[in-house]
Amino acid sequence: MKHKAPSTVTVQGPAGRLVATVEGEGGIPVLFVHDLAADRTHWAEAQHGMETRTAALDLRGLGESAGGHGPFGIEAAVEDIAAFADAQLPMKFVLVGHGFGGAVAGAFAAYYPERLAGLLYVDAVGDFRATPAAEVAAFLGHFTVEHFSAFREQWLLPLLVNAKDTTRTRVLSAMRTSRREAIAGNLESLFHHDPGEAFASFMGPTHALAATTTPDTLVAQHPELVRSLAPHASHWLMLDAPKWFHDELTRFLGECRHAL
Repeated sequence: MKHKAPSTVTVQGPAGRLVATVEGEGGIPVLFVHDLAADRTHWAEAQHGMETRTAALDLRGLGESAGGHGPFGIEAAVEDIAAFADAQLPMKFVLVGHGFGGAVAGAFAAYYPERLAGLLYVDAVGDFRATPAAEVAAFLGHFTVEHFSAFREQWLLPLLVNAKDTTRTRVLSAMRTSRREAIAGNLESLFHHDPGEAFASFMGPTHALAATTTPDTLVAQHPELVRSLAPHASHWLMLDAPKWFHDELTRFLGECRHAL
């Protein structure tokens, strides 16, 4: 199969222009959704060499997508995915979500299960709704205009403990250029999100790739969720273990093809 080189695609979303990188052709399409302080470039290695059409989307207010004034949150991100899929993905597709993007992918699956051929969580966050209100307020306080510039240099460090140097550099660079308003709004929505709704609505192939199984992760809270654990990787396991990620994604796509 001849490989189609990456290209930039722009579609109109609910809050403005949405930008994506599209690569490859044929097969079951794959749509990648990034984490909070991130952009579509975190999926560049994952897109290379796939024998299927893939798209990595910048959510509103992040990367090169417009919509810097919001609204933000999981529901808004679902609207972005729906708009992009309407324009670029006429057939069923596999949705891959990392971290916050995993929550978005699950929410999309709950709303539009008929549009998906598969759902792949990548170190997805769990259910935060039981977090005490005082803890939520204190945490979100770090993301205000007054405090964010000092806090953002520390925020992601615990998640980068096992990261390669190249991963650390890329993640921190993306974080420094990500809009505070988008990060804060997306974060706040996590404390109201029920990830269990996806399990009740989407009955198709579902898998999780995880770096850890700490109590705040989706895999820890849903032991019935089939998962694969990444070897020696940080939260950004697709950057730390690209070959492992490629092999796991390829295997999952085979499962999705058989389920169609």
